[in-house]
Amino acid sequence: MKKTKYSFLIIFLIIFKMAQAGALTPQAMIDSATNAYTKGHYESAIKWYEQVLATGQESAAIYYNLGNAWFKLNEMAQAIYNYEKALLLAPSDEDILFNLKVANSRIVDKIDIVPDLFFERWWKSLYTLFPGDTWAWLSILFTALFLVAVGIFVLSVKSVQKKVGFYSALLFLFLTFFGYAFAYKNHYRQSHHTHGIVFEPAVTVKSSPDENSVDLFVLHEGTKVQLSDSLNSWVKIKIANGSVGWMPSRAIKKF
Repeated sequence: MKKTKYSFLIIFLIIFKMAQAGALTPQAMIDSATNAYTKGHYESAIKWYEQVLATGQESAAIYYNLGNAWFKLNEMAQAIYNYEKALLLAPSDEDILFNLKVANSRIVDKIDIVPDLFFERWWKSLYTLFPGDTWAWLSILFTALFLVAVGIFVLSVKSVQKKVGFYSALLFLFLTFFGYAFAYKNHYRQSHHTHGIVFEPAVTVKSSPDENSVDLFVLHEGTKVQLSDSLNSWVKIKIANGSVGWMPSRAIKKF
């Protein structure tokens, strides 16, 4: 009989411990990660932040702090990868941009960037002005204002009010269109892995997806590449100076 009681006690303790582990919220994990980071326990901080991400929770702050922890361990590829992930969620954050620049200065490859055309720079500066969720909410607001302006135009008797309603409706329709376009562009960047970071010490870029093809150039760990195509275990990449080629997909961590 005593043996049965002890068995029930052991089962109860196991269930209690499991409940405690399950009760650990993402915020509690973040607090643990922050505490570990401030004490210089960077590996422990990384584990906590990755546990948060494993729950499906993500934010620019989490990726930024994770990048900082990897930076402290001198793991530049990991740091750059997480800074880039943070930028997808907060494209205009100055702290992220600065730390990313510092991390990029620590890697082997120093690639001259081909400047974008004026229109491309203008377009990028607009859709990265706010995160995708913010653009989506602004689009909803612009849509509501558009409907109000249409109502003013339809219901007004005076010509001045009709003109105000008409031109306001055109303005808010224009803003709604671009708001949704910018929200879609940001969502596309986050959901489609259009870029990657090289995660091998050195990898030779080929002229075609074949080990026996011509060697074009060599990239090193931490370098950012743009992804344009894939075939079997190969991916076609483009780097900042405009050079293109093929490399094994295993060498890249996509984002």
